[in-house]
Amino acid sequence: MPKPSKYKSIGVSTDTYEKIVQMAEKERRNISQQLSLLVDREYESYGMTRQPTPARVITGGLSAIIED
Repeated sequence: MPKPSKYKSIGVSTDTYEKIVQMAEKERRNISQQLSLLVDREYESYGMTRQPTPARVITGGLSAIIED
């Protein structure tokens, strides 16, 4: 089962949905991949760049996590 924090549902008109399906079929992608590609291209056209997610650093080893 997909993680709810990783995927979200959106509603689009039937007309928009059919267009995405046709585009995805033509380019041999699934609908999610096609929509992601379109959004990424448009996002970049706005001059926006995705900021990398900072890595989480945990220090102290197991002794910092385990309570006696």
